Amino acid sequence: MRTREGRGRLSSGGPILVARAVLRERWWALLALGVVFGLVGGLVPAAGAVAERTATAYTRLVEAVHLDDARTIVPADVPEVVAEVPTMPGAAAAWTPEAWIVQLDGSPVRFSSLIAGTPPGDLVAPVLVAGRAPDPAAPDEVVVSERSAETGVSLGAVLPVTMLTLDNVADFAVGFTAAGPRTTLRVVGVARMPSWGNALPDVVGGPGFAAAHAGTGIGHAVYVRFDDTPDAAARFTEAFTAAVARHPSVVSDYLAPALETPRTTPDQAVVAAERALLVGIGLFALVVGLGAVQVLGLGLLRTGAAARPARSVEAALGMTLGQSLGARALAAFPAAVVAGVLAAGVVIAAGTLEPLGSQARFEPAPGFRPQWALAAVGGPALTATFVLVAVLTAALTWRTSAAEEPGPAPRRSLVRRWPALLLGSRLAGAGGRRGLPPAVTVLAATAAVAGIVATVTVGASLDRLVEEPRRWAGGADAVLVDAREPDVARLVDDPRVQSLALSETSYAREPDGGLLGIAAQTVRKGTPPVELVSGRLPAAPDEIAVNPRLAAQHQLAVGDVLPLVAPDGTPRAMTVVGAVVVAREDYGELGQDLLATPDGLAAVAVPRALPLLTAHVFAVPGAGAGLAAELAAELELSPTATPDAVRNLADLTRLPGILTLVLVVVAGTGMVHSLLVGARRLAREMAVFTVLGATPGQVRTTLAVLAVATAVPAVLLGVPLGVGVARLFWWEVATAVGVGGDIAVPVGALALVVAAVPLGAVLVTTIPALRLRRLPATASLGAW
Repeated sequence: MRTREGRGRLSSGGPILVARAVLRERWWALLALGVVFGLVGGLVPAAGAVAERTATAYTRLVEAVHLDDARTIVPADVPEVVAEVPTMPGAAAAWTPEAWIVQLDGSPVRFSSLIAGTPPGDLVAPVLVAGRAPDPAAPDEVVVSERSAETGVSLGAVLPVTMLTLDNVADFAVGFTAAGPRTTLRVVGVARMPSWGNALPDVVGGPGFAAAHAGTGIGHAVYVRFDDTPDAAARFTEAFTAAVARHPSVVSDYLAPALETPRTTPDQAVVAAERALLVGIGLFALVVGLGAVQVLGLGLLRTGAAARPARSVEAALGMTLGQSLGARALAAFPAAVVAGVLAAGVVIAAGTLEPLGSQARFEPAPGFRPQWALAAVGGPALTATFVLVAVLTAALTWRTSAAEEPGPAPRRSLVRRWPALLLGSRLAGAGGRRGLPPAVTVLAATAAVAGIVATVTVGASLDRLVEEPRRWAGGADAVLVDAREPDVARLVDDPRVQSLALSETSYAREPDGGLLGIAAQTVRKGTPPVELVSGRLPAAPDEIAVNPRLAAQHQLAVGDVLPLVAPDGTPRAMTVVGAVVVAREDYGELGQDLLATPDGLAAVAVPRALPLLTAHVFAVPGAGAGLAAELAAELELSPTATPDAVRNLADLTRLPGILTLVLVVVAGTGMVHSLLVGARRLAREMAVFTVLGATPGQVRTTLAVLAVATAVPAVLLGVPLGVGVARLFWWEVATAVGVGGDIAVPVGALALVVAAVPLGAVLVTTIPALRLRRLPATASLGAW
């Protein structure tokens, strides 16, 4: 007989001996699980690496280009303001290169702005993405923005141009002939900045150009770095505003009466795109992570089920439950190390991926950017997770084994009537005694369905925004800049014009001194489309409609009052009657802030000597291209390119499809694996059922009931949950950009999800049903 001391020695060394035995018997299965878990689970920290690169691209570019704190254009007839800028309160550094506006030769009529000078190096230093910087001695070399390169002014282009004078700029509203010097621009590089336009033109020349054309520009661009004092921005703004007021310009109507602050005013389009990308990456990581853990857990549960008798032997030899679990942890450790190493490799390989979607435009250093720290953390984390799941599944296996008790026998009458349905429902409800609780499986499937539905719905909403320009106040066949009445009257009489709206734009002041863009539209022909998000259009001088972005920022709803200040300084209360998206005529955010009646605009807008008018022309079907080409030959048309805000989101159109595919593959694999493992664990019950006289059809029905018990609740809960998540997410993205936040519900896709999930689950059960049909019932009973 073995002594108590002998049993103690055996139990103390037992974990190592048991671990060796498990490895000898199951090493291949554990290694396979380690490889799969490392490669699949490694996608989670790899997604974190991509998310970090995506989320920080804009910030890193801001630092790489030494983005200025404030910028503006000062006309050439007020050199006193330019001279005062470097010494204004709050300014630590300033760069004031000369600025030009040029008219490009040929048709269509095109204008472009440019600056040139010697940059200080630590203020406004665009990152070159192609070509080279201008030769300091070359009088004609320039670099252009990526946006210009994409629209035709590409690397190597030679552009004959005529410079405008300040008087030409003053005559924009009445027409002019360019009267400045002629020159040629040679594009030698393409540069990247967080944003272009307005006070940062798309064309930048070097010191050679500045020296050759000194004194011929329309003014100077001003770029300022604030000092470190908390009120530096306020002090500089106050000093600059006072200087502009002391020195009025003949072209003040064409300059925004406020400084641009690119560092403190985030681009909402960039923010929205970044948020959408990060949510998508997070959802991808969540689903992949849960799927990896589910596959690992089910695989280890299957391995643990085969080791149930071993636990009884180990207990009889004196090993405690903790020692048995420690043995399983030791046995799992080599496979866990393999998983950790592979996961770290996946994270490092993710360094080859650029920021996703539109954020790739802001990457200051394209190329390999490995996340060594994340790899060092992610690898050990997956190793620990593998060991932890191995311990938990072993404990669960042994706990459920001990807890199993035969359930009460069903009533004979029910068995005779619906034996397959009854047995399937009983087994579905009692699944926790033989594996994971049914609620866990249903919740996992619900989360997967909700993720798929939310992704599909957001993708449909994104596609609709890109494909329907009217939602962002686009869609006009021609947009005539600085429209003059003779040209407008001619278009009104043109039979090719279906509708025409004349838009006047200006600025309105808030009580705190802030400025809001404001527009008023006059319909001159037909019924031009207007994207009314909610409420109605303004009809009285004291009524306004607001952009959805402004409504969200100011928490405005229909019926609220927005306080403004009239030109004479008196307060003016404007009642919000609706939310609307109207075109914006500058490089600012998508959609004008406010829409008023012509009388309402006159009551609150900053006065101009001449109104800024833009004609939005909508042609009859089939006549748009010809009409636009004819107008472009003699008049300046606004580019019809997609706005940056929409383009940033358009770059994401493939992401929902990719994410949906990943969700379907991962979630589908997890559900299939769960159903197959569940059916395998119920082989003994199915064998008993067969011995009692069940037909193969009844066995298939029983397994189908088990599958439906998981799939149907997942669909009933997941579809409305996914639509709700999509509605909330899309509202945040759309309103941040400045468009309506209503979702596009893809009825066909959702119907496919509703039908495919239960049907697919039922089809999966045919695999174990065929296996049970081929395997004698006595074999299943004997193997248990």
